Amino acid sequence: MVLSQGKFVIAVDGGQSSTLALLAALDGTILASGRGGPSNHYHEPGGPQRLESALRDSTGEALKYAGQSAETIAQVCLGMSGIHPQAAVIGQTLFPGANVQLLHDAVTALAGASIGKPGVIVIAGTGAVAYGRLASGAEARSSGWGYLVGDEGSGYWIGIEAIRAACQASDGRGAPTTLVERIPAHFQVDNLRTLHRKLYAQEISRSAVASLAAVTADAAQDGDLVAVQLLDRAGKELAEAALAVLAHLDQLDSGQPIYHTGGVFRAGALILNSFASLIASRSVHSSVHAAAFSPAVGSLLLALQAAGVELTASVIEQIQRTLPADALLKRRGKD
Repeated sequence: MVLSQGKFVIAVDGGQSSTLALLAALDGTILASGRGGPSNHYHEPGGPQRLESALRDSTGEALKYAGQSAETIAQVCLGMSGIHPQAAVIGQTLFPGANVQLLHDAVTALAGASIGKPGVIVIAGTGAVAYGRLASGAEARSSGWGYLVGDEGSGYWIGIEAIRAACQASDGRGAPTTLVERIPAHFQVDNLRTLHRKLYAQEISRSAVASLAAVTADAAQDGDLVAVQLLDRAGKELAEAALAVLAHLDQLDSGQPIYHTGGVFRAGALILNSFASLIASRSVHSSVHAAAFSPAVGSLLLALQAAGVELTASVIEQIQRTLPADALLKRRGKD
């Protein structure tokens, strides 16, 4: 049954690999989800069309599955990677009667990770960024400069470093590593030379390069020292981003909870040991935690708050009970 107008919220998590929309009632019950394509890199060729398609497809699918129309939406929260003002324009066009928020996905990631509490979030998927917010409203950000000049510790960064290590080993300039065989096999090509040609012909996407983080983790699990050292470096790079945020907020001494999310952290101890160790050595009162919820749920929490909903235990319980599998996987898998 379609409820009266303005009884629902839509939360969007837009990333480098995909876009996820959640449609929920004001009591926190998630009624439907929808998927769209990647929604960042607006200034690249096809970027505006890609962004509009991602938002239209993801929210449209959620509305369809919930049996609702755009007129029933009171609040929209867009948590976007590579935030661009045009996303808000598109959101308002799709939902002309709703209030539309546009936030960087680091903000929504922290909201989901901490269930709306202060702290620092480190996101490491295809890209990487760290963001912190205090109870006072003070906020800071580090990393997130993109694949060309930054995002150290991200899946893409690990992928490029893994390819570099494999090429050096193949030449005899670097330590031996099974990545020489594992990487071409992963891309189903004969050798690194063939992979090289495909990379420079731009036949391999950034998200595909980022998928080498999992290949590197498998090699490390099998005892490949080059892979182990690479993931150790990645953990330290991500810790440096978190520590920079703490320093900007003048919280190195007092400490803050530091949350982690994203596909890179699926490597577990191979990443987390160096990540947590470096943080502990430089901010002894900080603590490291896995995210409570994904950035998609963070976007939902902020949408509900903006609609005047108090985030009570009952609301959180409803979200947990009705959370679809794709909201759990977003930013813990591909992104």
